[in-house]
Amino acid sequence: MKKFIALTICSIVFSTSCSKDDWDNRNPYLPEIAVNVPINTSLPTYNTLNYPGNAVYIGGYGINGILVINTGTGIRAFDATCANHAVSSCSKLTLEGVEAKCSCNDNLVYNLFLGLATTDAQYPLKEYRVNQSGNMITVIN
Repeated sequence: MKKFIALTICSIVFSTSCSKDDWDNRNPYLPEIAVNVPINTSLPTYNTLNYPGNAVYIGGYGINGILVINTGTGIRAFDATCANHAVSSCSKLTLEGVEAKCSCNDNLVYNLFLGLATTDAQYPLKEYRVNQSGNMITVIN
């Protein structure tokens, strides 16, 4: 009888934990675009990524380019598009040190160490996966 009760409880938990009402964290403003960016940190353009606190902008990938930062504990990469606006001419982010600034009316600023806006905003920056092997960094989704 104990096994039956335990099995019934487990069945209820599993059947209710995956409902269609679960929160969906996909950003409705940003389309899904395939990204595969090889970065060789031996090259002068990307050499600054060998040192903590440095970030680079890489155009031609993602929606409006890719922002890559060495946080000191690892490499992080984000799409260079404001996550809280529909894609437009003003939603392209500008890299300023370790921050990315949106030129749309609300002038959102994102901290690249965290990918979060410095003021209240609904969505964080769209982050990509990063693989690192020696001097090669690959940004993928």
